[in-house]
Amino acid sequence: MERHGIASTAAGVPPPFAAGPVAVLGASSFVGRGLLAAAGAAELHAFTRGPVPPPARREGAAWHLLGAGPPPGLATPRVVAVCPLWATVERLPLLEALGCRRLVALSSTSRFTKRSAADPLERELAARLEAAEEAILGWAAARGVRATLLRPTLVYDGLHDRNVARIAATIRRFGWIAVVGRAAGLRQPVHVADVAAAAIAALDAPAPRPAYDLSGGETLPYRELVRRVFAWLGRPPRIFSVPAPVVRGAVPLVAWSRRLTALASIGLRMNDDLVFDHAAATADLGFLPRPFALPSPAAPDHARDIPREPRPT
Repeated sequence: MERHGIASTAAGVPPPFAAGPVAVLGASSFVGRGLLAAAGAAELHAFTRGPVPPPARREGAAWHLLGAGPPPGLATPRVVAVCPLWATVERLPLLEALGCRRLVALSSTSRFTKRSAADPLERELAARLEAAEEAILGWAAARGVRATLLRPTLVYDGLHDRNVARIAATIRRFGWIAVVGRAAGLRQPVHVADVAAAAIAALDAPAPRPAYDLSGGETLPYRELVRRVFAWLGRPPRIFSVPAPVVRGAVPLVAWSRRLTALASIGLRMNDDLVFDHAAATADLGFLPRPFALPSPAAPDHARDIPREPRPT
């Protein structure tokens, strides 16, 4: 079995939590499901907006509805929040009620990459992430809570994400895909299991930093990423390029359409290098992410056309 640091497991499952109670906010999310697979000796308390999952998904964790308040007498000093970061800010009173002393919260490199996006909603997202990060770190400093923010790049598993799986869905539907210009901007896809593993490692790290960037183990141009998805699907690569000046000039003309503005913004970003250094996470957390790798075509959901996660951040 090939090993990739803290993310190494037989089936892509993160290493286990250390013993003791742990609360997971956003437990039914993409990353949250990976965290719940790593119960180990921990007493896991999974918080979700509901409904509580069926019994088959409750093994190894006690489920609680957000908004109902913490169960009486529950104390979980270690908390991992993988819900949207602004939702974590809204749940700070819950963390205080749980007696949180150690917090690991999921942010995104979109805080930096979408500051100057063509889409105003993407610029708003970057601002929301920045404000939420500042609010969480300020809250933690005021209350003596040790907090760590994790900022992953393009998170994927190829099946349930809204990054790579969205590309795959487009290829399955049309048999081709359009890119803008050369689509030469560099990407570092990071596997969801590696993100979950980093969160587990950060939770009990002896001297963690306030924030870590989490990038993947391979850097490749956007066009190459798309080509590999074609190969994974067993399709010949049919990639058509739209000139960047055409797309850039069309942005003001499609401002009336949220969807077209978003597509133009995503397209223009295909030529931007979105590269981040994860050396600090490697040094402190043992973070050694895998190269870009998609699951076996025999994996469940490989042929599904509809990704099931929220729009990417």
